Amino acid sequence: MKLQGWRAIGAGFLAGALAALAMPPLYWLPLAVVGVVAYVWLWGSAPTPRDVLLRAWAWGVGHFAVGSYWIVDAFYVPPADFALLGPPIVLGLAIVLGFFPGLAAWTACRLVMRWPHLGRRWQRVVLLAICWTAAEWLRGHIFTGYPWNPLGHVWAFFPPLLQGAALFGVYGLGTFTFMMLATPLLGWRVTLAALVLVGAAGFGGYKIMPPAGTATAAGAPMVRIVQPNVAQAEKMRPDSGTGQITKLIDLSRRPGFERLTAVVWPETASPFVVGPDSPGLPIFATAAPPGGYLLAGSARSGARIDDGVWNSLLAIDSRGIERAHYDKTHLVPLGEYIPFHKQLAPVSGLVGRGSFEVGEGPTTLKLPGLPPFSPMICYEVIFPAAITAPRPAERPQWLLNVTNDAWFGKSTGPHQHLVSARMRAVEEGLPMIRAANTGVSAVIDAHGRVLASLAIGQEGIIDHVLPPPRAATSYSLWGDWILLAVALILASAIAWNSHRNRPAES
Repeated sequence: MKLQGWRAIGAGFLAGALAALAMPPLYWLPLAVVGVVAYVWLWGSAPTPRDVLLRAWAWGVGHFAVGSYWIVDAFYVPPADFALLGPPIVLGLAIVLGFFPGLAAWTACRLVMRWPHLGRRWQRVVLLAICWTAAEWLRGHIFTGYPWNPLGHVWAFFPPLLQGAALFGVYGLGTFTFMMLATPLLGWRVTLAALVLVGAAGFGGYKIMPPAGTATAAGAPMVRIVQPNVAQAEKMRPDSGTGQITKLIDLSRRPGFERLTAVVWPETASPFVVGPDSPGLPIFATAAPPGGYLLAGSARSGARIDDGVWNSLLAIDSRGIERAHYDKTHLVPLGEYIPFHKQLAPVSGLVGRGSFEVGEGPTTLKLPGLPPFSPMICYEVIFPAAITAPRPAERPQWLLNVTNDAWFGKSTGPHQHLVSARMRAVEEGLPMIRAANTGVSAVIDAHGRVLASLAIGQEGIIDHVLPPPRAATSYSLWGDWILLAVALILASAIAWNSHRNRPAES
């Protein structure tokens, strides 16, 4: 049976939408098989490159519309002045993102047309997997990047299967995932072999992982994560600032406060902009344990009012002194950052609530009494190979992610955000402390396991010893150069097999 025209495009849209249901938190993995098999089948049965592009683009639109629907929730936060714009903006985003699966399929189609001796189906599937990975990498980089829900996330329900990301990152994991999910098109023997390989990978990942929570370094610092669970509409009320600070301090100073090394507040936990001599610093200092630090998400201003405002993480000691700060680098376009906002001040003032300044990039913060760490604010954690300073003099020993997912309520968005954080921990071989305003706050070990967490909509604290790091992983050392090596090895295997089986010319 061959579908043509609008029926094929509709089938592509449906298949992509179904594949999105295999992502967190549902993990309906069989639908990922259905989605990828349909994607490959529609690609292989399309009569022209144009048909290939349209079918795969429709697949991507369905996939990203379902996978990113949660963005709509942000438009309905009171006063919800722009609520009607939510659905069309999310659909428009899906239409744009659908270009990347379309580009992958179209490129693979053109390559097959150029090299028609790639006659074996497995060769074409591997070629398509390489193009798929290249398109996912592009999606994560061009126009500031949006690497949300890469294909490798379908394994997050079983941490041993995530350990491959320590070798070649989430994009490389996605390459092998694509090939595994497409094996039903290659016959039952290949499918059975793929299942055996998945089982072997899971067993291998399990064997290299120590029992959760057993490998704790002697003298490791105790960290308290504060989840205040303040609704976004409440955070935006000008008269609620004092109540928010009171709640944060009360949670921070619950019993056990004296044995802590650090207290962590979520992104923009402070309802005020904090400057160098801010009167709020002594108040924040009451949440810093004796001899330790408050690591607080806050808007930060420069010494002069025209210096700008940054979305920052502040390290404040118990004397009320700011010991270090980190400014967010990867800002959300239009939500946090308006290009040329200073040059186009009259225009930019009409969009959103203003613009944060761009930080200087990933860094390692070093504070006496704390192991060095790399901070990330909100969705900076979704960017592979971009969360630690390039070739730091000293490798960080842990990762810190502060976020405010209150914009997205109880949707799938916060759960998917958490999986991105887990994946970065695996890739870097580093534990992560994650503080979220309304959840999910978590302690994640260096193998991507959640050791402790607070659910969405729950107010509370987590006290936990900082988990130890692993030895530097291959991906933490070489980044996406490993991805390039994987692509070259697979391409070489295709070329070698094609040359060996190509009929000799007379």
